[in-house]
Amino acid sequence: MRRGITLLEVVVSVAILALLGAVSLVSFTNSRRVRDLTTAGGNVLSILRFAQARALGGEDNSPWGVKLEQNQFTLFRGASFSGSTLTEVHALPSGIEVANIVLAGGGQEIVFKKISGATDQSGGFDLRTASVSANTFSVTVEGSGKTYQTGSVPAALGSRIADARHRSFGLGWSIKNSVAATLVFFDPPNPDTVSTITMTPAPPRTIFDWTGTIVVGGQNQTLRIHAVSISDTNTTLHIDRDCRKNNKKLKLSIDTREIATYGADCQTVTVGAFGGVMSEP
Repeated sequence: MRRGITLLEVVVSVAILALLGAVSLVSFTNSRRVRDLTTAGGNVLSILRFAQARALGGEDNSPWGVKLEQNQFTLFRGASFSGSTLTEVHALPSGIEVANIVLAGGGQEIVFKKISGATDQSGGFDLRTASVSANTFSVTVEGSGKTYQTGSVPAALGSRIADARHRSFGLGWSIKNSVAATLVFFDPPNPDTVSTITMTPAPPRTIFDWTGTIVVGGQNQTLRIHAVSISDTNTTLHIDRDCRKNNKKLKLSIDTREIATYGADCQTVTVGAFGGVMSEP
């Protein structure tokens, strides 16, 4: 005897399938939002670190910062977002938002200081999924300018000498009447590239600031050499050598007096016989 499917059985089957579909959809949506949250957190950290790197390198002779808004974050050049002439907007994925911004001094901007890379806006904020069961990606900003996901502070490297972007040299002698700076780039097995820089203004000087690009083996090497103080008996010399723009070993001398040698690995700096005392300002 044959028996057909009743209407009630059809209704129950359809309801079960609908319920399973709804559960699967919710699970898929949540999984996608968690993935978007992780990606957005990584992007925010990258932009914050990029802003600090530009400030550390003295790029455009300016501080650099990031402004946080609910649905986006913006990289900007300058001491504040409102006075910036260069901005770069990064939108957050749909369903991800910035929340719980707590920065020293209030506000929604994190500004990294020129050369030191430090910030007065220490604190933190959250990225979160805009849903009932919200997930969060929390970011910590230290006064030193270090940024990281809260609870996962990177191991200390001791100092930025691992990157060697910026160093200060208390020479113990004066460049007031110096004539030339010499840059020797090593590019084995090719011959060394020697560049002589005529120092300006003419002696006796109280300031010195040089930025330039030298082509070595077909690759640009860009750095800045500037004195923050020059007296009759002493000089405080700063050298900015961004590792993103330099990959050749370099020896710097002034009037044949060796100041420092930078390794091609962008990690080592050796003080020369006339380099005085090297420090991290």
